[in-house]
Amino acid sequence: MNCNKIVSVDDVALPAVCRIYEQSFPIDERRDISELLGLLSSQQDFSLYAICDAHGVVGMLSMWMLDGWMYIEHFAIDEAMRGKGIGCEVLRMFLCNSKLPVVLEVEPPTDLATRRRITFYRSEGFELHDSYRYIQPSYGEGRSTVELRLMTYCAPDGCNLDDLAHLLHRRVYGVCDV
Repeated sequence: MNCNKIVSVDDVALPAVCRIYEQSFPIDERRDISELLGLLSSQQDFSLYAICDAHGVVGMLSMWMLDGWMYIEHFAIDEAMRGKGIGCEVLRMFLCNSKLPVVLEVEPPTDLATRRRITFYRSEGFELHDSYRYIQPSYGEGRSTVELRLMTYCAPDGCNLDDLAHLLHRRVYGVCDV
């Protein structure tokens, strides 16, 4: 399994990455493709990866390096390839290579799919902050805010979730508060 960083809008893996991105995330939980591609050249702290096997692109991951945190914004494996251990392998690789604590957002555990997703991240060492009320800001005009949950990996003792939420809102979503 390889994770290839996309550095240009001309990358041959980009159409498959965009397809997986759009199929895996509801419209309120993702950017427009044009905005996603704009981040490649405008944000040094942002990275987009194509997850590839011998046959081609099987997933995507977008992440930010923010003031002592790695933030995984989007992580998805192609629907046809799920359940084969690819997500575990890729996540472990990123966690092993990061010297920073990691944060991500998940939907509240309201159905089988959301509970499975949380169980997946917990099995890799993430902690669910279920009692913390977190609102993902809108990704743009016509899109709604979304109530989500934060999950952290190797968070420092005394981690202030309010400060972490404000960091995400300010740097990733470009808002001061929701």
